[in-house]
Amino acid sequence: MNYLNSLYQQVLLSISIVLSDCEKQVKVGRPPKVSDLQIACLYVLSYITNTPVFNLAKILIDPSIQSYHLFRKYRTARVYKLLELYRRRMNLLILILSILSGEEIRLIIDGTILRVANIYRAQTRKIKRVAGKKFWAKRKRDIYSWDYQRDVRFEEIHYGLLVMIVCDRNGIVYDIWVHPASYHEVRSVRIRYQKSLWFRALADSFCLMGDRGYRGLEYVHVCEDKPDKSVRQVIEAVNSQIKVFNGVSRWRNITTLLAYLQGYTIGYSFFRKSWLFE
Repeated sequence: MNYLNSLYQQVLLSISIVLSDCEKQVKVGRPPKVSDLQIACLYVLSYITNTPVFNLAKILIDPSIQSYHLFRKYRTARVYKLLELYRRRMNLLILILSILSGEEIRLIIDGTILRVANIYRAQTRKIKRVAGKKFWAKRKRDIYSWDYQRDVRFEEIHYGLLVMIVCDRNGIVYDIWVHPASYHEVRSVRIRYQKSLWFRALADSFCLMGDRGYRGLEYVHVCEDKPDKSVRQVIEAVNSQIKVFNGVSRWRNITTLLAYLQGYTIGYSFFRKSWLFE
């Protein structure tokens, strides 16, 4: 318990220093039971401790706290923006230090699927919808059929989200976004390049590395030789941790999921478990 409190104070202090100009001051009425910066800190701690945000709030802030104090839609949107701003400011600091030291900056891009619901459980369990849409993906396999005496194409459908990640060789995440799982990764990258000034600046300014599935994108360098492939393996660890964390997050809508993902990227990049528990 004492260690959890000290960890909470450490993360909250870091967020408060970086976002000191963003803290909202309430001048009229009673102060809120929990501030936006405290909620942002809980999202980061959720990854570090594998504990849902609501449980952490009851332990660290107030046992009488209710879910509506934390998960109102407009408040979750504010917390998401704070988490994104914190990560980008930390990213800018790292990029500036790397440029001043003459270090080569190479970024890695890849995507992974977060399963929302299994199609075979759809009759007994409601499939979650995001913004009124079902998110689905197909997995195609060739299975040998004894009736036809040949391989038959089999399609397995599941509902999920495509999560795209941009990180460096140290596993520090520089950008993250989601699309329906039915989107191809190349299509997702093209949409992000058109709509996000941050991602466009990263792609145009630094070397962006991807696997062979990204051929045709002029701003993505396809890894062909072994040294590049070994560097690209870092992002596989980032993706695997997302899938583990998705089972803990208990997200209920797309805004909450994005806040959880931002908290994960901050925790994995700057408060990694392997560093804290040494």
